[in-house]
Amino acid sequence: MRKQLTLLLPLLATCIISLSHAADDIHYQDIKSINSIVPQQGAGYSIASNVKIDGEYYTFTITPVDSAQIEVTGIPGLLKTLYELSVIEWYKSTPQGNQVWKGAKDSVSSIGKGAKSIVLHPGDSAAAMGRSVAKTGRAIGSFFKGLVKKKPKSSTGEDLNKGAGNFMTEDVARKAAYDLHLDVYSANPLVIALLKEVSKKQWAGSIGVSAASYIATPGLSSLGTVTSGALTPGQAKDVTEKLIRDNSPLELNRQLLKIFTGKLGYTKDSPPYTAYLEFLNNPNYNPHQKAYITLYCMHLKDLKNMPQVLEVLANCKKVDTAEILFTQLQLMAALEQNATNITFLSFATANDRIYGITKAGDLIAILPFDYATNNKFMQKELAKLPKVKGSRSIWLIGDATPSFIKLAKSNGIDAVYTGILKFGAFRVGINKNTTQQQ
Repeated sequence: MRKQLTLLLPLLATCIISLSHAADDIHYQDIKSINSIVPQQGAGYSIASNVKIDGEYYTFTITPVDSAQIEVTGIPGLLKTLYELSVIEWYKSTPQGNQVWKGAKDSVSSIGKGAKSIVLHPGDSAAAMGRSVAKTGRAIGSFFKGLVKKKPKSSTGEDLNKGAGNFMTEDVARKAAYDLHLDVYSANPLVIALLKEVSKKQWAGSIGVSAASYIATPGLSSLGTVTSGALTPGQAKDVTEKLIRDNSPLELNRQLLKIFTGKLGYTKDSPPYTAYLEFLNNPNYNPHQKAYITLYCMHLKDLKNMPQVLEVLANCKKVDTAEILFTQLQLMAALEQNATNITFLSFATANDRIYGITKAGDLIAILPFDYATNNKFMQKELAKLPKVKGSRSIWLIGDATPSFIKLAKSNGIDAVYTGILKFGAFRVGINKNTTQQQ
């Protein structure tokens, strides 16, 4: 394992150098972990040169075509948002899509009357960064007038079960999202507006319910090589997407419980069964996340300590923690599926996080943070890492400062790898490859 991971050290050095001057913001072109795989400008969008550093995340300002600017916090949020914009731009190029977008555009223009719309990632961690979650929630929530609110609320106060339609057209919105290869539970106001408009027209009969079904997965040429199915909605497993499409949030929970417990053989009222049920009822996850976390857990079902993972998922107290756990499992599942030189034997859990232990006894801690430096947050992250008989390595989506590398070394971390979305296991169209940068 040590020999394999040393192959990635040049990438680490590049990212450290780029952040040696870290301040409150950074230029997009200086973010080595992402700029080489996501162009600053593409079909339907442009990313502002100035990127804010908000705690452990970057906040990107995106200017879509024909709409107000959007601020997106976190690299995974950036990738998903740009994917969504590429779908919207493609759909607008069709005769039907062009007509639908005219109505959707009117809805979008009403959000803040041209002010920045905010797509939050990861959840309520933005509250600690000085952003108003309540204000953002009201702006996005304006699309859902008439929606029957369900309790309990998430830690942000939002109902994460709401889709892009209201209570009359919820099923139509899910069908439209499936046809367009979009997430009906997306927080992107442009996606919400588009799906709402499609739903209205389908409900009124002005376009057929299946009118969008001819749409093939749009190309991602504007994004270059992004990630494999771990982070790109367009590469989603169809069976999971159909479950989301065909079931209301409550019924989706029932179906997922039946599938998951059946596959793993948990008996009713056993601790793992109870923990999984509590996870499904946890308001800090939206239905899309619940479905995909279930998929990733089933993919990793042979790893030891699955009951502990279910306990961590069930006990999640915040939306931002739910986002972190969701992304950790995404990347672990992709790594297990696509990397020939890494095989996980078991899970390890600590500090509301999930880690993987290889057959060689090495700990791989995938941390979905953009910006790691020596601060109290990262000090806690490192101090809580489990001890193992082998090596311990940290894998970051983003970048690390020299002070963080020193901190990691002082905490007994053998290696820190940055910009991991460049690795073969996380890239589109690459299967069973090594984790080396391609």
